[in-house]
Amino acid sequence: MKTAFLLLSLLFAPLCLFAETFPEISSVFDGSETLKNAQFSAYAKYAGGEEIVSINPSLRLAPASVLKLFTTAAAFDLLGPDFTFETKIYYSGEIKGKKLVGDVYIKGSGDPTLGSARLSSVPDLPVLAKSWADRFKEAGISKIQGNIYVDNSVFSGVLLPWRTSYQNIGNYYAAPSDGLSVRDNSYEIYFAPVSEDGAKAEILKTEPEMSNLSLQSYVKGSAAIRGENTFVNFVPASAEVQIFGSVPLTSAPVKISAAMPSPAAFMADYFKRALEENEIQVKGAALLNSPETYEDKTLLFSYFSPSLKEIVEYTNKRSFNLYADTILRSLSAYGGGSGSAGEGVRKVKEFLESMEIDFSNFDVFDGSGLSRDDIIDCKMTVEMLEKVLEKPYGETFMHTLPVAGDPEDAGTMSRRLKYSSAAYGAFVKTGSLDRVRAVAGYTSDYAERRIVFCSLVNNYYGRMRQVDEVHDAFISGLSDIGLNKKPAARQVKK
Repeated sequence: MKTAFLLLSLLFAPLCLFAETFPEISSVFDGSETLKNAQFSAYAKYAGGEEIVSINPSLRLAPASVLKLFTTAAAFDLLGPDFTFETKIYYSGEIKGKKLVGDVYIKGSGDPTLGSARLSSVPDLPVLAKSWADRFKEAGISKIQGNIYVDNSVFSGVLLPWRTSYQNIGNYYAAPSDGLSVRDNSYEIYFAPVSEDGAKAEILKTEPEMSNLSLQSYVKGSAAIRGENTFVNFVPASAEVQIFGSVPLTSAPVKISAAMPSPAAFMADYFKRALEENEIQVKGAALLNSPETYEDKTLLFSYFSPSLKEIVEYTNKRSFNLYADTILRSLSAYGGGSGSAGEGVRKVKEFLESMEIDFSNFDVFDGSGLSRDDIIDCKMTVEMLEKVLEKPYGETFMHTLPVAGDPEDAGTMSRRLKYSSAAYGAFVKTGSLDRVRAVAGYTSDYAERRIVFCSLVNNYYGRMRQVDEVHDAFISGLSDIGLNKKPAARQVKK
């Protein structure tokens, strides 16, 4: 009996020893007053190895932008890092002399970067429109007898992020995922200076001009705020836009960003004007149209997006909702579906199923994490990230995440964990919503063993910074494993 007990003790000793080795990492959650009565979960393990921290690992919680990890990893798996979107410009009829006797069609591909000013490799909208107009001139066209049509049918269903709050609709971070996206599906609204508390803030202009919208301001000046506190709203598929909230008292105009109700309709109108400004007459109108076939039309030229790798890198480092939500629909559109958000979610589930990951707690409605109704768990997140490392694109994917403590990184973690063992070595996707803070990603211990981790906090009471401090202590503690003695003032480990 003693021999059997001894053998069992030896068998389980490493696990027991391991479970008792890092209680100080788990204690950062238990000792936080901010997390008192909040729901929180934390899970960490060595890649391909043993668990390090396990606190409510299967608790169903809102992930905020940590959800983008699932969307972008599935895109790498199903489409590939080198995938590009191809926007095609067709014409019907024929060219007679310098006149196109027919219509022009811009067939959207779901490219979320078209005309964006966010990516240095992408021409902004005025440059893009002129380059397209030049292609018409090169084809000898100086007059178009018909209409300018934009086809955004690559995506289907409601284009706004599902389950987002009423207050979010109309703001740039909740822009619709149009099949023909343009200029990040957003525009700027400028308010005239307000010098009196409670006075109405009048709209000066929009940039670019939004001739197809009717804007109504209910915004007032406030002496109690330093920055603008506004939100934009519109009824889906409506041109009536309302702006609410407050702007500070200033002597200069105040600018906010808003979402286009119909990016494709804006593009049709904008490109028609761009052609005319470049001395190409357009007799017809600018309209939306989705032909049943393009077999009877002539392809004039194609425009290609940056690689999916570059788009995903911006999506994860800058946590840009539009790109994530567009990628989600693209999983369906380029996977044999209709391009709806629901079908995109099913594609992500198929991706998880292919890696034999239990996704019973994966209950989401968008690709960005904007909805408070999105639900995941930490254990599933860590398992997904761990198995992604085994893929051919694993290291490439990891490097699309923000780098902790690196001031030269574009990500949200560049100012955090500067003086810790995690600096330059932790790749961390953050998430933030009202009463939600989340982190997930990769780090390494002092022996350079790779660690995968996730922590989700919901319904906390306190400031976001206080939860961030807990998460930073969690990540730093994981990175300190193997460090014999912590220095009084930690130095950055490059």
